[in-house]
Amino acid sequence: MDDIAARLTRNIGILAHVDAGKTSLTERVLHVAGVRRDAGDVDSGDTVTDYLSVERSRGITVKAAAVRFDWGGFRFHLIDTPGHVDFGTEVDRAIRVLDGAVIAICAVSGVQARTEVVVKASAGRNLPRICFVNKMDRRGADFDRVVDELRSSLEPGAIAVQMPWFESGVWRGVVDLLRMQAFPALSPVPGVLSVSAGADVPVPEALKAEAALRRSRIAEALAEFDPQIMDDFVSGREILPESLIAALGDATRSCAIVPVLCGTAFSDDSVLRLLKAVADFLPSAQEAGCPEGIDPRNGDRIRREARPDALFSAFVFKTLGDPEGGLFSWTRIWSGKIEAGDRILDARSLRMVKVRRLFGIHAERMEPVDRAQAGDIVALSLRDVGPKAAHGAAAGEGGPDPAAAGASLCDPSAPLLYEAFVVPETVVSLVLEPAASGELAALREALRSLAAGDAALKVSEEGDTGRFEISGLGELHLEVAVERLSREYGVKVRTGKPRVTCKETPARSAAGDEDFDRDFGGERVRARVAVRLSPISGGIELGFAEGLKPPASFAAAARRGAAGALSVGPSEGWPVDGAAVLFTELVPPSGSGGRNAETAVEAAAAIAVRKALLDSGSKVLEPVMRLDVETPEPCFGAVLAELNTRGARIESVDDTPEGKAIVAMAPLRLLFGFAGALRSASSGKAGFQARFGRYEVMPKRSS
Repeated sequence: MDDIAARLTRNIGILAHVDAGKTSLTERVLHVAGVRRDAGDVDSGDTVTDYLSVERSRGITVKAAAVRFDWGGFRFHLIDTPGHVDFGTEVDRAIRVLDGAVIAICAVSGVQARTEVVVKASAGRNLPRICFVNKMDRRGADFDRVVDELRSSLEPGAIAVQMPWFESGVWRGVVDLLRMQAFPALSPVPGVLSVSAGADVPVPEALKAEAALRRSRIAEALAEFDPQIMDDFVSGREILPESLIAALGDATRSCAIVPVLCGTAFSDDSVLRLLKAVADFLPSAQEAGCPEGIDPRNGDRIRREARPDALFSAFVFKTLGDPEGGLFSWTRIWSGKIEAGDRILDARSLRMVKVRRLFGIHAERMEPVDRAQAGDIVALSLRDVGPKAAHGAAAGEGGPDPAAAGASLCDPSAPLLYEAFVVPETVVSLVLEPAASGELAALREALRSLAAGDAALKVSEEGDTGRFEISGLGELHLEVAVERLSREYGVKVRTGKPRVTCKETPARSAAGDEDFDRDFGGERVRARVAVRLSPISGGIELGFAEGLKPPASFAAAARRGAAGALSVGPSEGWPVDGAAVLFTELVPPSGSGGRNAETAVEAAAAIAVRKALLDSGSKVLEPVMRLDVETPEPCFGAVLAELNTRGARIESVDDTPEGKAIVAMAPLRLLFGFAGALRSASSGKAGFQARFGRYEVMPKRSS
């Protein structure tokens, strides 16, 4: 029975550009599945997955939200993800635990900037996917144009498995090309036929020839992957719907084909067709299998079977604060099973944890469950019970929280470490302090909770001043964080102006050395370190000259000293990037060593690297953002002028059904307030997304 459950589980995410209708689609899915009597509405602020007050007030998704439900004999775990780039980390982490994705695309706007990002992210992880062209009931909807855009720029394997049904310019429903049936859309779409959910009617006579032609294209595409389809196609024999569906499922699960459907999130039948496609084409948890992991003891690569009777392994992909001050660890169970009371290992920190409770996730509501198994996405309440005994008392000390995102949970007898998260670089920061005296502790705790649930939000405290600095991925990211402090935690703050996070890079190669000679508690300690500093294209490299092989403890001390020196650049104090430090000489203190000896080497290395940095000088690097701007044609001139005042370099301008699509690069320091200026220049009709592009040398400021 456990294996059957794994075969009937579908773990899917809905991914899209802003305003493509992800959350509306999720709400209609929950309605069709019987979870909600009526579908929630973004504008009314009564959606299940956009449950944060800031989400409902702004009408955008800020946090990924999971819901689970049963439909048609299948168990679904569905994750609704943000569309705005400032919250892209939520999408990246969700993709890590999904078995399939639904890419929602606006039928009017077509393929947009964020569409490109989520499709490439999904393809990069070989995540099977379906595209759903939403808003077919809108004026200007063009299904065929969207399919052509997908095939030409993003998804060569995209193929339409439905066609839209229009009568006198009014959208009436869809034609299922696999089954050759027409499905009228259901109310509440204005002017559309209202029929019982799932009811089909004959394909309208006016559409039969076009539908037959499109069906033959599907068969031709699938013939490349299925010998029986090829034989039937070449022989001119009729291909049964069941054969096409089976072959299309195989091709979709192998990522060779991407089926494209159409409809509207306001039609029950559109979403019913989508759910059937998910069940038919996207893989079960068992079919998708487990990702590869590493045995931390020997580096061997391991891939477990996605079965309940396999050794237990799981991955924590997100955390939220629980009412008791701990964390709910949102976890994908990859293999095996787990129950409350089990003791498991986090292979990342080498610490043991006890499973206190398990919960099914339904957006903001946690529903207690007795157990979980391979294929499930659940929230765990975990308690750290100390280092794994086999690794010694010091194992895991000072390491990452085993309940936090990125933890690899596993059977203690068989450690398995899954791929770590890549933490995104923050590009903008903001200083804040409590607005009222006595709220320092409350602000500290609120920021801790926010950061625990948002990997892209960095928080640092300025000693005992009561001031904090938060860093994030963009202006909106920080605005939302400040708003959440007030709305969710009741903490009012005063804020400074946002500040761009820069870097420095060496201007040229240089050398530095230090003869360290100090007295530590009556002990004379001497050490010598010499280094060569060189600029490189990116990152930090620390190495030792050929033949220089210091003891491991002194090598580690030298690296710590160099890293400390590189944390503050010589020009404006920004961290140094794009630098290689080669230790050309390292003479540790004589004698047996000890903590004082390591401290001497660390200090000598820091001073030597600092001297090299001062000799080299540095260039300040600033983040440059890619802007994707969409504007109506009449506003194009005003929008272009606003971009020019922001120092933007226009890279492309394309025609769209709604006007112009502009791609530009602009320094982040000149983009503060751009959202308001763009609204003013376009009377609120233009929109944009800004995402990190690259670091570039900042022009020298005039004195």
